[in-house]
Amino acid sequence: MHRDFSIEPPRRRFSVGASARFFYLGEAIARVYEPTQTQLSDLDRAYQSTGEYLVTCPEFDGLLYLVHAHGSRQLGTMVRPMEEFREGFDIDLAACLTREGLQRYGGAGGPARLINDLYAALKRYADRHDLKIERDDRCVTITYAGGMKADFAPIIDDASHVVLHGETHGCIPDRDLQRYMSTNPRGYCRAFDSIAQVAPVFERRVELNATFESLRKSELLPLPDADEVFARLLSRLTQLAKINRNIAFGAPTSGENLAPPSCVVTTLVANAYAIEAPKPHDGPMDLLLDIVQLMPRLIKRLPMPDGSEFWYLDNPTAQNDNLAAGMNTKAKQQAFDAWCERLVADLTSLVDAIDQGAGMDVIARAVERAFGPRARAAVLEDNAQRREANRSANRGIFVVGSSAAVSTPTFAHTNFGD
Repeated sequence: MHRDFSIEPPRRRFSVGASARFFYLGEAIARVYEPTQTQLSDLDRAYQSTGEYLVTCPEFDGLLYLVHAHGSRQLGTMVRPMEEFREGFDIDLAACLTREGLQRYGGAGGPARLINDLYAALKRYADRHDLKIERDDRCVTITYAGGMKADFAPIIDDASHVVLHGETHGCIPDRDLQRYMSTNPRGYCRAFDSIAQVAPVFERRVELNATFESLRKSELLPLPDADEVFARLLSRLTQLAKINRNIAFGAPTSGENLAPPSCVVTTLVANAYAIEAPKPHDGPMDLLLDIVQLMPRLIKRLPMPDGSEFWYLDNPTAQNDNLAAGMNTKAKQQAFDAWCERLVADLTSLVDAIDQGAGMDVIARAVERAFGPRARAAVLEDNAQRREANRSANRGIFVVGSSAAVSTPTFAHTNFGD
C-alpha cells in the first residue's frame, strides 16, 4: 500500500515520428468520444431554457440570477459517459444565488430548504416538458430528450480573500444538507485555463514541426496545424486520460464504484502539466507519459495509525476542499494506483506499435485496449477511407503503421467554453 513515489521513473525516448503520429491518433480518438456540434447546441439550448425559467421562479424571489455550465463543458475535456448504451452527455450546472441567499437559507435546515426549493421549481419545469427529474444529495438532475443529464447545483455567492480567484467563490449544500461547504467552479475553470496557456517546451520542436509538415504533405487530407495542437494540449491530454479510465473501470454497477472521479483526474493532469510542460521534452508523447507517471505522486498520502492512508488533493480555488475525499478507502486507492500503471502500459504499447511499424491489426488492438472499441472502429474507418482515397489518386496503399499517421481534418477547437 505504501509506495515510494519519491523515486523518479526511468525516462525513455520515442522517435519524433512516433510521438507526432501518436498525437494525431489521439486526436481521432478524442474526437469520437466528444459531443458533436449539434449535440453541444442542443445541450446549451436545453439548459439555457431551464436557466431562464429558474431566474423567474417565485421560490427564489430574484435571488437566483444565473445558471451556467462548469466542469468538463467549460474546460474542453468532455467525453462520453461510461455507459456505452447512453447517447447523451452529462453536464454540471451551477444555479447561482446572490449573497443575500445566505440570509434566507442560512441557519439550521437552510441547505435542505435550498435544495427543496430548487427541486420544486425544476419539477414544475420537468413536468411541463415531460422530462425525468431526480433529487440527489446536493443537486437536482434533469434528463433531457436524447439522454443528456444535467445536474443543477445551487451555489450562493460568498467571495473569499484567501483562495485563488476568490471573487467567484461560493458555498454549496453539503451531502448531509446540514451545512454549507466551500466551492468555486468558475474559479476552478480560470485556474485550469491559466495552466493550459503554459506552452510546452519541446527540445526537438523544429524536428517535430518538420515531421508534422511532412505528414501533412504526404496525405490527401489535411492534418491539424502544429500550433493549434499545442494550444489545446492540456484539454486533449485530459480527455485521453478520462477515456482510458472509463475503459479500465467500465460503467458503474450496484457495487462500489472504484473509478477516480473526473475532478481528481482533471486536477492531477493539470497539476502535472504545470510542472512538466516547462521542462524540455522530446514531444507530446514524452510529455504525456511524464504527466501520467507524476500523477500518483501529487496526491498527499498521510499515514494513519491503523496502517491505512488518508489522501488529500487540494482545490486551490475553494477552502478546505479535498477533491480526493471520496477516495479514502483501501480498494479505491489501490484501484487508482493500478490504473495509473495500466495507463502508462497502454500508452507505451500503442506508441511502440506505431514506432516499430506494426500492422494495422496490431495498432487497432492496442487502441482498443487503451481507448475502447469505439476508438478502434474510428481508427479503422479513418484508415479505410484514406486507403481508398490513395487508391483513387494512384498513390499506393496507406498503412498507418508504416509511413504515415492517422489524422483528422483541420478544424478550430471552438467546441467548448470560452
